[in-house]
Order: sequence, then C-alpha cells, then structure tokens
Amino acid sequence: MPGFACVIAGNIDFSSFEIKHESLAPVTRAKKVSTNYCVYRFATGKFLKDMLFADDEEILVITEGVILNFRELQASNGCVDYFQTVKKMYQADGVDFFKSFRGEFSGLLYDKQKEKWLIFTNHTGSKPVFYYKNRDVFVCASELQLVTQILRKLGCRYSLDSIGCYFLLTFGFMLEDYTLIEEVKRLKPGNYIKIEDKKAQVDVYNVFNNDVLVDSPRGEIIENLETLFKKSVAMEYEKDLEYGYKHIATLSGGLDSRMSVMTARELGYDNILNITFSQSNYWDERIAKEIALDLGNEFLFYALDNGNFLKNTIRDSVIANGGLVLYSGSAHGLSIFKKINFGPFGMVHTGQIGDAVLGSFLSKPRREKPQPSSGAYSSYLLGKISCVVNNILQNYESEEIFKFYSRAFNGAINGNWIVNQFTESCSAFLDVDFLRYALSIPPSLKCKEQIYHEWILTKRPAAAKYVWERTKSKLTANKLFVEAKVFLRRARFKLLGKSSASYSMNPFQYWYDTNEQLRLFVNNYFQQNIYVLDEYPELKSDSTRLFYEGSFIEKTQVMSLLEAIKFHFHENYS
Repeated sequence: MPGFACVIAGNIDFSSFEIKHESLAPVTRAKKVSTNYCVYRFATGKFLKDMLFADDEEILVITEGVILNFRELQASNGCVDYFQTVKKMYQADGVDFFKSFRGEFSGLLYDKQKEKWLIFTNHTGSKPVFYYKNRDVFVCASELQLVTQILRKLGCRYSLDSIGCYFLLTFGFMLEDYTLIEEVKRLKPGNYIKIEDKKAQVDVYNVFNNDVLVDSPRGEIIENLETLFKKSVAMEYEKDLEYGYKHIATLSGGLDSRMSVMTARELGYDNILNITFSQSNYWDERIAKEIALDLGNEFLFYALDNGNFLKNTIRDSVIANGGLVLYSGSAHGLSIFKKINFGPFGMVHTGQIGDAVLGSFLSKPRREKPQPSSGAYSSYLLGKISCVVNNILQNYESEEIFKFYSRAFNGAINGNWIVNQFTESCSAFLDVDFLRYALSIPPSLKCKEQIYHEWILTKRPAAAKYVWERTKSKLTANKLFVEAKVFLRRARFKLLGKSSASYSMNPFQYWYDTNEQLRLFVNNYFQQNIYVLDEYPELKSDSTRLFYEGSFIEKTQVMSLLEAIKFHFHENYS
C-alpha cells in the first residue's frame, strides 16, 4: 500500500538511491536524504495534511494514514500545525507521544540531536510496517515489496520463509510478526521500534486483553458502548469534513455496517454514498438497498455474479497486500474500488469485524484456550506447522484474543490494505477505546452477540426492523426458531453436497462449480506457475496436493503463494 520507506546505513550515496513503487492508483513521491539515511513517501493524495513528511534542525517526522484526533491534539497543545503538534508531544512524552493518536496510522520520528529513531504502527497494526535489520543496515517500509526491493539494491540476501508459506496455505494469512521473507518481520500491533546507539529494539506500547472484566449492569454497559461508538463514528466523519470530502460507506445485509451508517445519519452526517457488492438479488443487495433508500443515502451496487472478477484480481491483490493474505479474501472489494472515482470522497467507512468485537470470536460463554485451527481457512497442512502454532498459542490466554491478533489484525485487515491503494479506511468498531471496552465485557454477555443485539434493540431499534443476512430473519424473531432455521439450512446444503448462489454474498464454490471460464483460469494459472516452487520440493508437493484435493478457497491460497513468490523473488515481475 502507499506509505513510506526508510533506509538507515553508512557508506551509501543516497543521492542516487532510488526505488520503484508499484501501486494501483497514482501516487505522489517525496524523498529526504542525509549522510546516513534516506526516507521516501508515496501518497495517494488523500488526507495529505495528516501525512506528515517534514523536518527541521531537531526532528524528522513521517506519518502515514489518518490520525482522527489530530485537530484535537493540535488545539490542546496550542500549536500552529500538525508537525509542531507532534514535535511538542514528543518533547513532552518522549517515546510515548503516539500512544494518544487515534485512527489508522503508522510513522517514524528521528531525533537528530540524540540520533534516536522511533518507528511505530497503530494499536491494531492496520497500517503495517515491515523491517529488516543487521549490524550495518536497517530498512523499514509500509510494504513488504519495498523492503525486498531495497535489500536487492543493497546486495543483502533474503530467503523464502517456509513457515510463512504454510501460514498462507492454512490460515490464509500470517501469524505474529511472520512474513513470507525469513529475514523480514512485520511490526506487531501496538509495537514500536527504537533505534539508539545503532541498536534496534522492539518494544510494546499497547496490548489488548480481557484480563479485567467489568462488573456492571447490562444497561450501563449498553450506555457505555453507545457513547464510545458515537464518538468513534463522529471522529471518522469529521475527518472527511475537515478536508471537504463527501462520505462513502460500505453497506451490506449484516449488522455491523448498518450500525455504522445509521449512527452516522443520527449524528447528522449526510452526503453519504453507500456501496454494496454481492451476488445479484442476494440478501446483501436487497437489505442494503432498502436501508439506503430509507436513510436517503445514495446507493451503488456492484454485482459479483459468476465470480469472473477473480480472474482479474490476483496480481493487483498481491501488489496491495504483498501476498500475505489469500487473494480471494478481498478480491470483490478490489474489483469495485478500482472502478470508483474517489476524488470527491473521503475515507471508506466500514463496520469491519463489529460482530467479532462484540462476541463472534467466542465459541462458548466463558474464556476458552485457543485451538491450533482457530481462525484457519484450511487444516489440510496444519500438521506441517503444528509446533510453531502451539508455541504461539502459549502467548494467548483466550481464543478471543488470539483471534484478534491473528484473524482480525493479520487477516481481516486485508480489507484496509486494499482500500488504501485509493484512499483511507476506518471501522468505528476498531477504535482502540471502543475495542478495549468491548474486550472487558464478560464473555457470558457477549457469547452469541447477546449484548450486541440488546444494544441494537435498545439504542437503535430501527436497525432491527431489517432482516439480518446471517439468519435471514429479523433480530426480533424468536431465537430458538431462528437457530433451528439456520441449522436446517446448513444441514441441507451439507447433506446435498451442493453449493448455492443463495447461500452467501460470495458463493465461491458455486462459482467454481458452475463457471467453466473460472475453472479454466484457476487450473491454467496453477499449471503455468507451479514452477516457482521447483526449488522447494516439499512445499511444491504439499501445494499441489492442496490445490487438487482442496476447496476453491484452498486453491486460491495456493495461487496467492505462487503469485507472491513471483512478486518478491522475480525482479522483472510484471
């Protein structure tokens, strides 16, 4: 995604050190050079005031993304602009200065007098930072491909990480700080790097957990959720208005997007374009159209019929996410975003993982230990990395927190990376203050999203009058009846062994089974590209078995790996 890159090293002529940036939309470039470092900025042209690329005789500051409370921080610090705001905060708080930022951000600060670097990502890691370090060189960037490109220019060797490959073939995304490159790590959510005296150290400034649970009445919990959510939604929409942009927001048949959009309307925000993408006439289209019409919002629908968009998105998906997430995960969004003129619009507002924040990551109404397959798309090759996964699980006390740090922060966040090729993206549910509070709610209240549904029925009953896509019923329907209906529907599809266009917004297997052109593309792609694994016979054998014996999603996991290897290891990739 667009962002920044930094090289810190001696004995290099940075004046002629140039790197190529590949993106899906035009970017503006900037560069700053000193005797021992070079920094680059690649920006989409949206929200540029938030994206600092400035220095004076004391500090250098780069910020990427949107800092939703920047104006508030500027006012409270009595500064004339955002650069002076960051400088004053750093002088007052030192390495903790960015802890009070809210939004989608990453960045770096260089203290020229102390020769100290701080490189940081936000609380959820949605603005990634990848880094490489040895005794003589430190490289970091918003994109994995920029790091590997710089390493090639510096003559630094790097290699394929087999563990990262198997993460992609099982979970469909990376775990922890792994990437597909053994020598390159991703900065984990809530972490930062401090470089001082030529030593780089990773530290933690934020950890999400549910060690302390609130002991409050349901009514008080709902009031707190409402207050925090409104504040989060308002910060997002005010950032659009700060730049004079109109609003654009995803809307589906789920609960999360309608909560975000309806809250925005209640707070007085208009000029909203709602975008929906699904199989034609599926519940998502029908429900979203009805909600948008009732709210008086503009409505744009993009049909995903036949899945043909999957034939044209694998390369662009890997450019956007570095091949760290299976390409089919956000190919539908990528297809529509490439067709939108984002000129008059601000960030894409979503309801991303609202259900997870309020309970769907819980399997039982109590804290449970995470299981090795928690959140994985495929368990076919899980045995290949069972020891690594089991060691990772030791770091997590509950399945809920593990799923946040894996499936949410490393997987679902792929949606942001896709959007960030064109503009910024935010979900009010992922605001750090809202998320922290949600994680403090006892699991007995969150399991099956009980408190979420109560919140909707209490504070936003209009949202409950529409059918919920997941259950094909309204929230007010009898729960036992709804659960029985959902069970019978799933049992029928399983018993018949058939896929159906009416089963989901993305009926991948149905598209593959019924669209000969898609099947031909998928199989031809594999046959023409499996050669990239010739140097890794075990990985090639496992990938081949997974492709031929797996589901359509598992096939796309293999395809994602093949494309990613070409992207990072074939210098003339095109």
